[in-house]
Amino acid sequence: MGILKSCCKKKRITAIALENKSKNSEILIPTDNKITETSLETLNIKENDNQNPNATLEDFSQLKVLGRGSFGKVVLVRLEKSKKLYAMKILKKELVIKRKQVNHTMTERSLLEKLNHPFIVKLFYAFQDKTKLYFITEFMQGGELFFHLRRNSQYKEKSVKFYMSEILLAIDYMHKNNFIYRDLKPENILIDKFGHIKLTDFGLSKLLDEEEQKTYTLCGTPEYLAPEIIFEKGYDKTCDWFSFGVVMFEMLCGFHPFKQKKGKFNPQIYKMKIIIPENISKNAKDLIEKLLNSNPRERIGYNSSEEIIKHDFFKDIDFDKVLKKNYKPPFIPKLDNEEDLRYFDKGFTEENVESFPDKKLITSNNGDGKSLSDEFKGFSYQPKDEDI
Repeated sequence: MGILKSCCKKKRITAIALENKSKNSEILIPTDNKITETSLETLNIKENDNQNPNATLEDFSQLKVLGRGSFGKVVLVRLEKSKKLYAMKILKKELVIKRKQVNHTMTERSLLEKLNHPFIVKLFYAFQDKTKLYFITEFMQGGELFFHLRRNSQYKEKSVKFYMSEILLAIDYMHKNNFIYRDLKPENILIDKFGHIKLTDFGLSKLLDEEEQKTYTLCGTPEYLAPEIIFEKGYDKTCDWFSFGVVMFEMLCGFHPFKQKKGKFNPQIYKMKIIIPENISKNAKDLIEKLLNSNPRERIGYNSSEEIIKHDFFKDIDFDKVLKKNYKPPFIPKLDNEEDLRYFDKGFTEENVESFPDKKLITSNNGDGKSLSDEFKGFSYQPKDEDI
């Protein structure tokens, strides 16, 4: 499931090489892991009345594996008391700490509690035991957009307009709350059983301080990074609109706008002119070119998302109707029952749900005598209106 890096057995690429012209060398970045961010400031999470560690693993039945990632997996679970289905993201503490992802994990947990939007996945519970962390979120039965792109290759403009309008509102909401997403890509765009989308995976998101205009950390998925991130010039929320443009291009054209040699990524390609197929409409072409402008100050959306909303590509879209989900989705998942997993990779759903990537015994401390739980204080969460 999109909560992890990918729901696909076959990775899109195994590694990307960023060419460093000044040193005449290559920096290999495995795409199985996101580029690590060592300086991300963790949001302040305190134990309060809204956090209740009563939820435990024993409250849920694990049914099927939905996906796997670098240090965990996502499982379809049933809350025994209510019989409702959820997606459970399970992370190994030892691996999270070893790969310096504590800040990312705690940031995602805090952000999911704070964000409330129709097109952003909802967190219901978060809890931990001695060796693992658990996120309980909505089960998005339509799977990842990436899963569908592999099947359909490209979409009609009307369909792209539907999906991009919902994504636009989700990104706009994050920006108005001073968050940068930094990880928009098809794997992180989920489809619910009704055909609407929701964004997921917020480990790389950042809350900008009121006085903070730019951030400088190199993080994200290389294929979707804006040039200003790659070249480490400092960037703001405008970087998300570049990623938005890449996703829009892929959906319309069926391939990535910046074609590369297999296994390598050369940032200099950003200086080349984008070739847009002739069958793409004038309005779509104009918006893509403005979104993929390598100069963030000249990129559409730099001043506000209204620049994109008011673009002619969306001229026949009423965004109030989009927010209320009044437009009929171009694709509605065909499902036989609530546990139908046809839109998930069989390589995962047929796995043993009890298995875990690293079969080595996990210890309950981090090697210096300190409990692993000490690294994740404040992780547990349960809304006041939810009762286990």
